[in-house]
Amino acid sequence: MSDGIALEARGVNKRFGGVVAADGIELQVKQGELRCIIRPNGAGKSTLFSLLCGIQRVDSGQIFIHKHDATRMHQFQRVRLGVGLTFQTNRAYQQLTVKQNLAVPNSKLSYNKENHDIARERLMIALEGFELDPHDETLAGELPHHKLQWLEISMVLAGCPDLVLIDEPTAGMSRRETNRTAEVLSNLNTYGLTIVVVEHDIHFVKSVAQVVTVLHQGKIFMEGNVSQITANEDVKKIYLGHAH
Repeated sequence: MSDGIALEARGVNKRFGGVVAADGIELQVKQGELRCIIRPNGAGKSTLFSLLCGIQRVDSGQIFIHKHDATRMHQFQRVRLGVGLTFQTNRAYQQLTVKQNLAVPNSKLSYNKENHDIARERLMIALEGFELDPHDETLAGELPHHKLQWLEISMVLAGCPDLVLIDEPTAGMSRRETNRTAEVLSNLNTYGLTIVVVEHDIHFVKSVAQVVTVLHQGKIFMEGNVSQITANEDVKKIYLGHAH
């Protein structure tokens, strides 16, 4: 893992009327890290994700991507800095085939051999792990839910990111499908991909996270490894609803 910082939030604040959704958030994700962000319902996870990827603008504070000040950048500008985004609502092109969906990001890339080779290696890892055929002529809209989720992750990788923000990738998946997702993301991380996942499935988080950030009432409540987070009684109370 590099000591470089891939993603940073400095004193980020966001308010919706009287609701404070982000309250002075300080976050640092190292290059090569696999970070999970967890929260109980209503704790600002979706807002933080939106602020990091540029869907919403911060009221105050700064966001840096690879040391570039991205605070006022649009989504497409952050993508150009090497950010890949997947959303809780799947955004694959339903009327295009699997093959065509995978070709869309490549058509928008400026050619760089080194980046292209790295991207292709990571993409092949994902396609093999997710059992997706890059030549499949099946329409995306005909895929089962989990395959559609996996296709979107693969599409993002085809765009050659080195930092991926993933919003609840296992929503609606079976335990077997969730485990497969965890395995593939872990494999991608070993190939140097920095991954930030916002997720509520604690089983998934335990299987992949190197560092866990706990959000509560718009603030970062705690950060640490999985053992530290799951052993903390206050985290159990706010996240699980009770302490064991």
